[in-house]
Amino acid sequence: MPAWLKGWVQVKNEAGNFTYRPVICIAGGRSLNCTLHPAEKGEPMAKLLVQESDGAREFELVDLEVNIGRELDNTLRLADPSISRHHAVIRLGASGYEIHDLQSSNGVLLNGNRVPSAPLHDGDRITLGQMQLTFVDPPAGPGAGGNPLGTVRMTPEAMARIWSQEPEAPPPVPPAPPAAAAPQPPQPQAPAGNLPGPTFLHPWLPAIPDPAVPLMAADGSPERADFLLRLQAGLIDASPMLVIGLLGMVCTFLLGPVLGCLFGILNLVMLVGYLVLFPLYWMKVGASPGKKIMKLRVVPEANPAGLLDLNAAIMRLLGYLANGAISWVIMDIFLRAMLPYGVLGTGLTIRALALVVWALPYLLILGAGRKALEDRFSRSIVIKVDR
Repeated sequence: MPAWLKGWVQVKNEAGNFTYRPVICIAGGRSLNCTLHPAEKGEPMAKLLVQESDGAREFELVDLEVNIGRELDNTLRLADPSISRHHAVIRLGASGYEIHDLQSSNGVLLNGNRVPSAPLHDGDRITLGQMQLTFVDPPAGPGAGGNPLGTVRMTPEAMARIWSQEPEAPPPVPPAPPAAAAPQPPQPQAPAGNLPGPTFLHPWLPAIPDPAVPLMAADGSPERADFLLRLQAGLIDASPMLVIGLLGMVCTFLLGPVLGCLFGILNLVMLVGYLVLFPLYWMKVGASPGKKIMKLRVVPEANPAGLLDLNAAIMRLLGYLANGAISWVIMDIFLRAMLPYGVLGTGLTIRALALVVWALPYLLILGAGRKALEDRFSRSIVIKVDR
């Protein structure tokens, strides 16, 4: 039993069911009207709005402690791979509802900030992994304030009725004011006409305006993306070209060089598309599809709330080309050194080595500033966001 319910006793009513009744209600809680257990009151219940693919699902916080996670033994089960088996718990304490992180893998974000535990207020936005929840706590009526000293005084007659288990006539309950409409989170996608690039890429790009909230580091600055996140985002963006290149190799080996040459031309066309689309994405939505999937945004270092201008986008593109040139030089030196010894085998081996070499210049991200060449050229940074 929570500490704020100290002094409550369990009694049997006329129907033979056990309910809680107070001897003395200490420190209040959600309400100082301690004539009923919170779950038995007629006031509006706090609830969570769980955003799912088919709309928002309501979950009323009937219990004093609600466990949230992926396992079946949780009060609120969220069957999503980004949710830990026992992710978080929401408790009703002396001053209201609180959320606590149960050492989950992806943590608990409250209004975009990662928190180990924090009080909840009406309209707060909770992010657990990939899941979005909204906490709704309607006002409990004009009598919810209670005694400011935090103790409900009871007459001897009322005490006698409680101990004798006689039902007490309930006092008239004033009508509760209508609950405020639950705030709806912003829609993740804007109309297709506002987004740049091909239509089939629009579901993978941020909306305009971007509803994502930057995650903040301990010093109050936006949290910068690490090497692994940026490498994953780069591989997602480059995956079409990698697949086409691999198919070209297979077709060249099986069907001859003519078909392989066609794949080479297609790869070149895609490279030109990358050179045009990526600067456009940085200027308009702040992220390529890969960075959006990994919850990253490209922003000016001097203005993390803004977007890159044309000059910064061009300089960032030149930084990527510089990375490619450095990778090409390293690969050429490596091939010239290894070929005489017959170390290299198939073209697939060379492709795999080229992929490793391509990532070498990005090791600069491991530095304290987490900035690669393209970041330094364009005076931009890559930050983490909540969606």
